[in-house]
Order: sequence, then C-alpha cells, then structure tokens
Amino acid sequence: MIGTTLLKVLEGSLSGDRALAYTSEIARFHRAKGSSDYQDAIGYIRDKLVEWNLEKIVVEKYPADGLATYQTWTPPPAWEPVRADLSLVHPEVRHICSFETEPMCLVFGSTSTPSQGLILDVVDIGDGAGDQAYAGKEVYGKVVMTSGSSRAAFRLAVKKRGAIGVLTDYMPRQNASIKRTPWDLPDAVSYASFPVTNEDMGKTAFGFSLSLRQAEEIRRLLRNGPVKVKARVEADLFSGDIKILTGVIPGTETSGEVVIISHLCHPKPGANDNASGCGLAMELARSISHAIADGNLNRPKHSIRFMFVPEMYGTIAYLERHPGLSKKVKAAVNLDMVGEAKEAMSVANLVSTPWSLPSALNDVATYYMDRVARRGDNFGRTEPGLDWLYDITGFSGGSDHYVLVDSSYAIPCVYLGHWPDRFYHTNMDTIQRVHKEELLRSGLVAGATILTFANPCPDNIRLMYSLIASGAEQRITKYMNETYLKKLTGENRDKKESKEEILNAYERGRLLLEKELATVDSVLRHVPRENIAEARKIVKKIKGNIKTVFKTSCEKMRLFTGLSESSGHTHVLKESESFQDQVYSRLFRGPLSLDYFYGRMDERSREHYHKRERDDPSFQWRLTEVMNFMDGKRTLGEIASLVSAEYPGLIVADLENFIKDLKTLKTAGLISLVKKL
Repeated sequence: MIGTTLLKVLEGSLSGDRALAYTSEIARFHRAKGSSDYQDAIGYIRDKLVEWNLEKIVVEKYPADGLATYQTWTPPPAWEPVRADLSLVHPEVRHICSFETEPMCLVFGSTSTPSQGLILDVVDIGDGAGDQAYAGKEVYGKVVMTSGSSRAAFRLAVKKRGAIGVLTDYMPRQNASIKRTPWDLPDAVSYASFPVTNEDMGKTAFGFSLSLRQAEEIRRLLRNGPVKVKARVEADLFSGDIKILTGVIPGTETSGEVVIISHLCHPKPGANDNASGCGLAMELARSISHAIADGNLNRPKHSIRFMFVPEMYGTIAYLERHPGLSKKVKAAVNLDMVGEAKEAMSVANLVSTPWSLPSALNDVATYYMDRVARRGDNFGRTEPGLDWLYDITGFSGGSDHYVLVDSSYAIPCVYLGHWPDRFYHTNMDTIQRVHKEELLRSGLVAGATILTFANPCPDNIRLMYSLIASGAEQRITKYMNETYLKKLTGENRDKKESKEEILNAYERGRLLLEKELATVDSVLRHVPRENIAEARKIVKKIKGNIKTVFKTSCEKMRLFTGLSESSGHTHVLKESESFQDQVYSRLFRGPLSLDYFYGRMDERSREHYHKRERDDPSFQWRLTEVMNFMDGKRTLGEIASLVSAEYPGLIVADLENFIKDLKTLKTAGLISLVKKL
C-alpha cells in the first residue's frame, strides 16, 4: 500500500481531535527534566501505550546530576520547582509575578531562597553581554536586571561576580515579519534557563523571566533611584535522572526498525513546543496499532519504535546505551511543533537530512507533504492552488534529528514541524494556538513516510527510486539554471565576481551531483538481500540518467555564459592555505555540545562565536557539517568544498579558527591529525 492509497487509509484512522486532546493533557504539566511533573507526563503517555497494545514499553533512567556525561553532552542536575513569588518592595509595594499563576516566570535551574525570602537591591546591567556591562557596577549580593539572556547573566553576574538573582525580559529568535518582538508581544514571558552544573547544587541563585511591560516598569523606577525586590523561591536542584519512554509496534521481522521521536520536556504550557509533537506521536501509535488490528493496514516488515525523550540529552544518552540501534534503524521522523494554528504566523516545515547523510527519506517525505497539500481534492489536485503552505529546507539542527543524523550514528531522520512561530518559547504557546487540522496534516505526512520505510515492499522501493530520480534531476537543473540566469539578467555586474561565481557553480554542481548519486545508492539499504542484484541494475540506470542531466546543464551553462569548467576551478581553500591538506579524525560521537565547546573558552572567544551565530544563521550548521565530514579520509580542503557547496558562503577564517580551537582549547581529545598530504 503506497501513495494516495496509503494516505486515504491513514485519513480514515488518524484523528486530529484525539491528537489535540492528548496535546492538551501533556500541556498541563511543567515538564522540567527530572521533575515530578515530567514523570507524571511520562506516566500518562505510558498508560496510553499500554491501552493501545504496544509492546516493549520501557521507561529508562539516565543519571542527571551535572556529572554524568554522554560523549560531550552533560545533562544538568534534575530540577524540581515548587513555588516562587517576586514582589516590588521599594520605592513601591507591588506583586510582580508568581510561579503558581505563571510557571514560565521562574528561570529553569533556580534554587531556593530562605523560607522568608530575600529583599535585595536591583542593578541594571543592560544586555549583560560582556565584562563592559559591569564597569562601575557592584552586583555582589544583589539582583541584576538585564535585557540579555539569563544564561549570560548567570555566568557573568552570578558565577563570576556573586550576584544572587537575575531578572530578564530577553526574547530569543525575534522576528519582526511575524510580529515576534517584545514590543509586539509586551505581555509575553519567555522561557529562560541557567546553565547550571553539579557545583550549583545547594547554592542560592534564582531568576525570574519578565514580560517587557513588567521589566520596563522596573527600569522606569531604577532611573529615579534605588529599587528593591523581594524574592521567595522554593526549588530544588538535585542529583536525579532523566527518563526516556519507548514503545514498539512490532513488525513481521526483527532485522530493522523505523522511529518516530518527539521531545517531552519544556515548561508549561509548551503546547506547540512540544506537547503537540508528543500528542501527535501518541495518536500515530494509537491509529496505526488499531488499523493493523482491524485489518486496514498490513503489519509492516520493520517495527515502529516511538520515543519520548528529554530533548537531545535523552536522545544521545539512549543511543550511547543502545549502540546497535544506529545500524538497525532505517529511517526516523522527528515531530516537534507540529500543530501551529494560523495566529502563530507559522509555516509547516520539513528539514532534510544533511549532505553528509544522503537519504531517500527526504524525497519520500516531500512527496507526502505535497500530496497532503492537495488533500482537498482527494490527494490528487493538480491546479497550482494548495490547501497547505509548507516549506522544504536544507539541514539545520535545534531538535532531536540533529543527534540522530550525526555521522557517528548516521540514522536518516527528517524534522517535521513549523517555523517560525510567533509564540515560540513563551507563555503564549497555549493549547488555544494548536489546531486539530494542522495536527492531522502533520500526522498524515509522518505516518505515510514512516510506513513507507517500515514496509520496503517492491512498490515502495520503486516509489523511492522514482522520487529520487525526479527530485535529483529537478534540483540539479534548478541550481545550474539559476546560476546562469543570474548572469544573464545582470544581477552580478562585477565581471570578475561573475566569472568566479560561474566557476564555483560548476564545482558546486559537481558536488551536488555526487550527493544525488549517493542518495540513489541509499535505497539499497532498504532492498531485501534477494533483490539486490536487480536493484543495482536499476541504480546504475538512474545514476546514468542523472549524470546526463548534469552534463546537459553544464552544456547550457557553457552556451549562455561562454565559460567552461576547464577555464579554471575556484576552490574554497587555495593551495597556499597551510592546512588544506590536513586530514583529521573526530574522536567523539554525537554532535559537539556547544555548552561543552563554549564552556572551555574565554569570554572573548565565546562572544566571537555568538556574534557569528547572530550574523549568519548557517554558521552553526556549517561547523556541524565540518565535523560530520571529518572521517579520517577527507582533507580539510575537500571538507571546505563540501560544506561550502551545501551552505554557500563559508568563510575560511571560520574553519581555521574552529580547527584551531578544537585542538588548542581544553577540548583536547576531540580531534586527531591523521596525516598531512
């Protein structure tokens, strides 16, 4: 069962209303890692999986004490918030916020004050971004007020200078185009956390996240004189554990699995992020299990594993405990923020696997998104209008797929969610902003995609080949056409730059071709052993066709630009670059934790990386792919070309600094120089 036939069966089984109901239940819990509410949420989901007859339902525990480390990832200590209140006591007396009525206000990682509370002076440190923010200001034993992040204030004000508390109205990921700024949402309270470690247990340090309206009132008072606040906090930072829930719909064979993963952690309400992903995963578990039991779906060959995890920390911990899983899992879908209603001003988003992990999964998921977008006419409408706006993007991280696709695990996984989101990581991410129809659409895409790989029958294998062949040809043609059309329309009027751009296009096109050919090869891992010989013949023909398309595109480029690839290549790293021939091997598994990496830098170096992240949205993913391509065989020159092809605009200095920092900081042991050619 494939294509629209499969979608129709799923539509008869999946319920957007049920997914919304499960989402609503999960959103009742304040799901801090290691907390009793997180445990209660796990229990709620577990009971449902039992009710729906899933098998191998297991809750695994992993230490979360700020010491236990999974490769470069160290989960913070478990955190149990109980109550918290913040009040103004001078020059006015007024209640500001309470954890009981606004759970988002208490910064994650805050610890208890004395039971009677603390009355403390407030010092405004502006954005608190560097040491200059503290010049001439005494913050020891006081509360700092910042427009910057709670994490920076904790590091520089609390840990370095002895402040006791932090007040912040920082809103991350501001986006004026969707009216996501503090001025557009003056009453929004943002999710904030401290980068706490084992050393912070038993110490007093608290934080409150405020709305712009609340913060501006305090700043107004500070301009006229001293301000005092009273904070009373009961919250425990302790040696606990993080919990991962898994359940399985068994397949007819035990040789493989497919995975649906969603992260359960995040503050209350966290309805779209990510009660929606967990609620939809639950509904997929229920509907697929029942459809199999009712005879509407055949039991798939591969088992379907459902994973509910603490975001990223839980995923890498699970993979480290189950090292054989990476070879067993054929495909995965990460559900994160899947139910946004229209007022979130968001778009359904499919994030592809990186170039370092070519996979048929991308084209299959894209196909089903397109079919669902045409669902208004029985999944087959051909006119331009679509019922669903969606976007297909290249690789970026930020959720659990980021761990799975890392080259040390190499589990093909796409992210299915929504981005941007006006109410992301705020108290306004409520159940009223989750829509049942959007959950249903996302569920149809996820369900059809995962069932395609769970059942690698001849029809599904042919579907993969067909989608890859057409997708590869379109991507290559589109890229090469865009390049020469840009020259013809005069968008780049500098002749030297125009020539370099054309020559770069040939190189990037060649690397894109290699990636597409590897994607065709990726289907072979899904083909039964007895059919491999015939499959290789098909692969050879498809690859030949793709090569022909690339050759034709190059000929068109030469015809319209007068430049050929033989005119000379431009490479990201010149021959004069001293490190271009160096070959490195990475010595750790999983993506490099930025807390680990940045935590071993001085403040100046750390701020340099943060600035590059702010200036260039692709900066972090370029560095991620540098590590993914670092296999002990490729030179840095080859890696630079690959990464620059995937994310145009690689700055050589970024690569050079990154390699230098990996070798010289307190991160020794992360990479090893294999040889220099």
